[in-house]
Amino acid sequence: MRLELKLAAFVIEKDLGMVYDAPIDVYLAETETYQPDIIYISKDRLHIIEPAMVKGAPDLVIEILSPSTAYYDLREKFKVYARHGVKEYWIVDPHEQSIEVYRGEDGEFKQIQRVEKEGKAQSAVLQGFAVEVKDIFVKLPG
Repeated sequence: MRLELKLAAFVIEKDLGMVYDAPIDVYLAETETYQPDIIYISKDRLHIIEPAMVKGAPDLVIEILSPSTAYYDLREKFKVYARHGVKEYWIVDPHEQSIEVYRGEDGEFKQIQRVEKEGKAQSAVLQGFAVEVKDIFVKLPG
């Protein structure tokens, strides 16, 4: 939630587009409809938002790993998002307290950053948007 709030505040303040969270269907192809954890769609691409779904690749997709979805997020969705033109993909791992940032290039993702426990994760798609990793993850007592 902290990451989504920071992203949404940045996008709203700069009037850059829209931020959504799951559950929202992102339709990429007949057999490829997903519900990413968080997405950003730029102002000039808002036409891909339909009443029941987003029809096309968001500019930024953020997936938060959980034990039940980690493999799927890291393998299957990773390839599909890249192939369909997602410009940037963040993989957030609460267990490792890490964020990996990938940029889409020619139907593939290239890792441009990995931050674990300390440091800033920065967006290439949203110039000026960065988050301190330690501000995203909450240390639970015990």
